[in-house]
Amino acid sequence: MQKLVTGIFIVLLSTMVISGSTASETVKPSLTKNSQESTSEDLDPIDKAERDCISKTGNTNEMNRCSQIAQRSWEKDIQNNLAELKKFLSSEDYKKLQLSQSSWENYKNKDYELINSVISYKQGTMYLNFREGWRTEIVKQRALILREYLNTLKEE
Repeated sequence: MQKLVTGIFIVLLSTMVISGSTASETVKPSLTKNSQESTSEDLDPIDKAERDCISKTGNTNEMNRCSQIAQRSWEKDIQNNLAELKKFLSSEDYKKLQLSQSSWENYKNKDYELINSVISYKQGTMYLNFREGWRTEIVKQRALILREYLNTLKEE
């Protein structure tokens, strides 16, 4: 049973990653292409750490903890990218970035509220895994787009 729960969660997490990548296609096609062509060796280190952590347990609370660790890692990535972007942007453009980040934080918080509401209709601890997976995906997508901005500015 423990392996079945782990397997289901990994499949759901993979589905969310692919779905999130498809949603980002309008933002940057390379994000979708890279995500779809990725093998386990090509996974972002944060994704790999989360997947490895989840694969070691069948306990849904532990799986949630793995996703929460990934969320914090993606949040840290966001903060690092914002700090790096500041080095490349004019003060006027950096203010735009700050405004964008503030708007995104508001979106994230409202989406988290919606996710909590959706999950409140369901019973079973596996839906808590859905919640954490969806939250992780929201933060991951922001981190990835900020990485793309930074990479674009670093290009010569």
